[in-house]
Amino acid sequence: MQGRAFTLIELLVVIAILALLIAILLPSLSAAREAGRGCVCLSNLRTVMLATQLYAQECNDWLPAAEPPLREFPHPQHWFMNGELTRYMSFENRIDAEGVPLGPPLKDSILICPSHLETDTWRDGTALSYSLSYAMNGTWGLGGRPDHLEHRRLTEFSRVPDVMTCTDARGVEAAPGIVLYKGCPKDNFDFRHRERVNVAFLDGHVSPIIEDEIPFGMDNRYEAFWSAKKPRIAK
Repeated sequence: MQGRAFTLIELLVVIAILALLIAILLPSLSAAREAGRGCVCLSNLRTVMLATQLYAQECNDWLPAAEPPLREFPHPQHWFMNGELTRYMSFENRIDAEGVPLGPPLKDSILICPSHLETDTWRDGTALSYSLSYAMNGTWGLGGRPDHLEHRRLTEFSRVPDVMTCTDARGVEAAPGIVLYKGCPKDNFDFRHRERVNVAFLDGHVSPIIEDEIPFGMDNRYEAFWSAKKPRIAK
């Protein structure tokens, strides 16, 4: 006995049901993919934090500078170009024939978040020669600001679990690889994980947070999240 063929109406009903199922499942699949990318990002930041702690252990509690004096570029005191720090990460910091740091590689680097899809450029539109998805706390010297002219030590911070070390960021600033309480933060923090930014703290834990949890503003620079160093008052 020959089987009955689908009628056009039945075929359209099946197609409609499949389309409905796909529409229901796609957001869930997208959320699952982003959750996976977020976990990779958190793992990357843990590695950066571990590298920072190992660096401090070897350097008598001195932390790496976030950037060099007066933001000279390129310079080995940019944390992501600091070979003494990056050797604890899973990539070799590149240098040219004259020993000038070139920054992390364009791919396969611990400093690349899988959710960071934008092409990094300078403000004039020039593409960067490296890929960088993270930024360090800009209060960790030595960027030319009055309260950031000295190297910092791990032992300076009284509320270590609250101090931001490294976070999701864009690589588009004139001084890449830093975030700060005023000026660059809202341009450089990248809330790319479902309106959250992944943050590594000085005690080693990492956590996604929302924008309202970040104490932006000059008046908040001495909050534990930033812990900017208060300038010495001449006597």
